[in-house]
Amino acid sequence: MNVLISGGSGLIGSAICKHLHPTNIVSSYDINPQYLHSTAMFNAEAPLSDYFHKDQNFYFDAFIDCSWPAKPSDQFKTWNTVVEHFKQQGHGKMILFSSIYGHKAPDFGMYEGTEIQAKPIEYAMLKAATEQATRYLAQKLKPWGIQVNCIAPGGVLNKESECFQREYIISGGVRMIETKNILPVVDMLLHPDNAVNGEIIEVSNGWTL
Repeated sequence: MNVLISGGSGLIGSAICKHLHPTNIVSSYDINPQYLHSTAMFNAEAPLSDYFHKDQNFYFDAFIDCSWPAKPSDQFKTWNTVVEHFKQQGHGKMILFSSIYGHKAPDFGMYEGTEIQAKPIEYAMLKAATEQATRYLAQKLKPWGIQVNCIAPGGVLNKESECFQREYIISGGVRMIETKNILPVVDMLLHPDNAVNGEIIEVSNGWTL
């Protein structure tokens, strides 16, 4: 499978690149693209549509968006380019990334006395919009056989202090997840027999229960 990963140099994106690279053609689309675990890299300072204009053989079967865009409008333009590409192919899989804060209010007390600051309201708004966009696109793109799903991770371990990790456990009763916990969900959604579509799949150890 040919997979394009937006935000492929980030914490989650790089883990997915590394995981998929041995058995797939993996390309990274990022502001700071790296060849670490990808077959090719494309600089996101240029719109994705530019690469289709430059190379008529440029294509991919699946698109995974782990990016945090400077401007939401840029992300929407990228999605539109992906959608048009998949519609011409007559198939495709889109995996978007949200967060538990896309559908749950933060526990602000969890951050007090730690080195981590609570996410701003803009973060929550964008993640909530991504979840609704997932349902919207999945419904609209059914006739073309295009699947659109969203993964909503909980807190992902990334060198946080023991103090914050302890507060996280107190808040939700479970530990922070690791990037490896997300990979089985990615595998499922990319599988040719996958019938999941339009779903928001939370990966949080049940932190929001």
